[in-house]
Amino acid sequence: VATHGVAASNDGRVVVAKMNVDENPATPMRFSIRGIPTLLLFKGGQLVEQVVGLADKAYLKNLIAKHVA
Repeated sequence: VATHGVAASNDGRVVVAKMNVDENPATPMRFSIRGIPTLLLFKGGQLVEQVVGLADKAYLKNLIAKHVA
């Protein structure tokens, strides 16, 4: 779990985690991940956004801001 960058700028309201898909092959299948990197954004346990490919910090901050109250 990361506590820097985007997560830190959201004062603990966001948890950022990184997963090795080679070590956890069931998870990419569960969410139909076809490209790496893929960002999955969950709110209340439900998938609300999915971003495939690289995204800049400003885009991610805006994306997260839509879902963080």
